[in-house]
Amino acid sequence: MKHWRALGDTTHQVWLLLLLNALLWTLLPWLSVYSLPLDVVEGLFWGQEWQWGYYKHPPLPAWLVNLSWMGLGDLGPFVLSQLSLLITFVYVWRLGLRLLGREQAALGTLLLLGVYYFTWPSPEYNHNIAQMPIWAAAVFYYHRALHSQHYRDWLLLGFCAALGLLTKYVTLVLLAVLFLHLLTRSSGRKQLLRWPLWSAVALMLLVCLPHLIWLVQHEFLPLQYAQQRSNGSNGLQAHLFGPLKFLLVQLLDHLPLLLLLAATGLLRSGIWSRDQADADARWFLICIGLGPALLTALVAGVTGTGLRDMWGTPMWNLSGLLLVSWWITPLSVIAQRRLLRGTWVMVLLLIALRLVDMSLLPYLKDKPSRTGWPDKAMATQLEREWQADTLCPLRVVAAEYWLGGLVSLRAAERPSVLVEGRFDYSPWIEPQQLAHTGALLVWQESAMPAALAALGEPSRQGELQLDWPVSNAEPLTLYWAILPPAMACE
Repeated sequence: MKHWRALGDTTHQVWLLLLLNALLWTLLPWLSVYSLPLDVVEGLFWGQEWQWGYYKHPPLPAWLVNLSWMGLGDLGPFVLSQLSLLITFVYVWRLGLRLLGREQAALGTLLLLGVYYFTWPSPEYNHNIAQMPIWAAAVFYYHRALHSQHYRDWLLLGFCAALGLLTKYVTLVLLAVLFLHLLTRSSGRKQLLRWPLWSAVALMLLVCLPHLIWLVQHEFLPLQYAQQRSNGSNGLQAHLFGPLKFLLVQLLDHLPLLLLLAATGLLRSGIWSRDQADADARWFLICIGLGPALLTALVAGVTGTGLRDMWGTPMWNLSGLLLVSWWITPLSVIAQRRLLRGTWVMVLLLIALRLVDMSLLPYLKDKPSRTGWPDKAMATQLEREWQADTLCPLRVVAAEYWLGGLVSLRAAERPSVLVEGRFDYSPWIEPQQLAHTGALLVWQESAMPAALAALGEPSRQGELQLDWPVSNAEPLTLYWAILPPAMACE
């Protein structure tokens, strides 16, 4: 009875810690930043256009971040990010209950706070963080479908797969790993001949169909962009060193977790066992926990495709469960309390360091951080110049995505952004529409970019200087020009 009471207390304490961690990572970054993070700003001006795709990515995260901002203002994206992590924790915990048991499910979920992706970069909601709960849910429903063989579970997996593909195409890696795991089980291979699995595939394709149509209509623009950004080559760097670096960085992203275990005495040899966990459960965790990163590195090595370290963000939801599956459990009450105290110390230390990085270090750098831009002053003064010249509402800002996104977010009527002056990057704006509404052109270098100059002859242009709110750097210098509307406004 005492043991079960201890398990209950541990589970409750784990969830209390996870909830308070989410609260701290929501409120403190929100209170310490002056402008929103880069990916959030970009997602907001995408999301307000409600497209079925954007030139970099599928649409779902942009829709969600825009909805969060519409509901909660600047707090919304920070809430959305931590909510994504909490949903991830819920599905990891539920999977742990199925595979390992109550204590290991709780501790395996807790250990995720030692993985870099769950803490330091979490204030910046983006497509990587948006994938995390979807991957965790997909893995959970896959495991349940594999054992229940019910239509409901396969359809839930298909729906999660569709949401993943509407978030980021790297979800294909997860689906490939799930398929390979399926092939390793005789009962799994039989599913390939049954309708429940294929109903999941059909639902996935149906949900993704509008985006697939958009891709065809826009010549697979996100894939072109990804190919350009990956910097693929045929050299040794792309085929060997790049994939090895990706795997090494993923290991280093687990360094806080390893330090936590070492500090709490949970790396000693007496706590590890080869035999305690169910063999199928452990094989599942090895395949799904390590497979996505290994497969990504393998494909990149074969094709020479460049890798970005942050692509590993959703791949490590099972790291904690994989570790505790090798522990001799139940842990003593003393060991559990030591781990909980150590996690509290780590959480508070990491968030303190992150706050220093976001709010104090910019004063020591020559280059201000993205979260320290004078966005409101910039939008106010630029909009004032526009109004003085046109007397019209500002409908379009033509600029690179960071400048355009800041002006769009803080201007009175959230104008659309013509990204880098490119209509293919901004299909929500037509050349005829631009002639009618005009546009405010904004850039940072002294010479106007050729793509902006090609939009038309400005009626007036000038220079703007603004002090940095969170930096001692030289004032920010921006250049602007007004492409007047076809008709005057009153």
